[in-house]
Amino acid sequence: MANLMDEVMRTIGRVAPPDVLQFLLDQMKKISNQENGGILTFAFLFTIWSSSGAMVSIISTLNSAYDIEESRPWWKTRLTAVTLTVGVALFILVSATLVIAGPQLAERAAVWFHLGPVFEWTWKVLQWPIVFALVVTALALVYCFAPDAEQEFVLITPGAVLATILWLIATLGLRFYVVNFGSYNETYGALAGVILLLLWFYVSGICILIGAEMNAEIEHASPYGKAPGEKVPGRRRKIGVLAMREYEARVEAGETPDRAAAAALPNCTLEQTESTAHAARGARPSDVLVGALALIPAALALGTRRRT
Repeated sequence: MANLMDEVMRTIGRVAPPDVLQFLLDQMKKISNQENGGILTFAFLFTIWSSSGAMVSIISTLNSAYDIEESRPWWKTRLTAVTLTVGVALFILVSATLVIAGPQLAERAAVWFHLGPVFEWTWKVLQWPIVFALVVTALALVYCFAPDAEQEFVLITPGAVLATILWLIATLGLRFYVVNFGSYNETYGALAGVILLLLWFYVSGICILIGAEMNAEIEHASPYGKAPGEKVPGRRRKIGVLAMREYEARVEAGETPDRAAAAALPNCTLEQTESTAHAARGARPSDVLVGALALIPAALALGTRRRT
């Protein structure tokens, strides 16, 4: 067990900043020394419930990205957030297990089943595409079930791929900055690990929202992107593949799509319609995304100190 713990810390240390690593190590030691199972269970449930609050915010932002007004009751939205939180956590846990214990399992499997070094080498190469696919799947689940819309599950979307790449770059970049330039421990002391962990969560959330906004903008620019307006009573708005199929079916049936119908109104151009719709729905997440990104270097600057 001690060897596994050391391997876990060593693997996490390749990505996470040292202060975050120490914070996680302290928490794992406290959990391992905890004898009261009831308190541990309560703490776990409380963590899931608290973490789902961030997912609720993501759900709200995704609805804004697709110009959708939330119509689900609060308990259903919260239940969706909890389910997505647990699901994403499981995918991340499996991914971390493959990265941390994958090489050791490959070595033992090669010995037990006499597969030879070729299997071991192949597994060490394939584990990274598998991890990448798991992260993309986790993001696809969020993009599919978080918005209050009717759509089909699509595994690979441009937004999910972009969010995964940005998350990897941002995580490695944050670690490089903290290790080489930051001094959060000197500035904040024992709170350094918590601050960096929250900053990492914030950066991860921005990556998820950038991917969602990319999917939404692609749909808005597509021929089947529906013009903003009231949805049919009793029905959820269709987006993604379902919206494309409905658009194609309407075109084949000779019906006029929403955008064309809006442009065909007397004394109204398509540009005027789009401008009016944009003013009606207010600021989009992409309109304020630059301001949110500006907070990252400002937060990083708080931890920068000249080394003496």
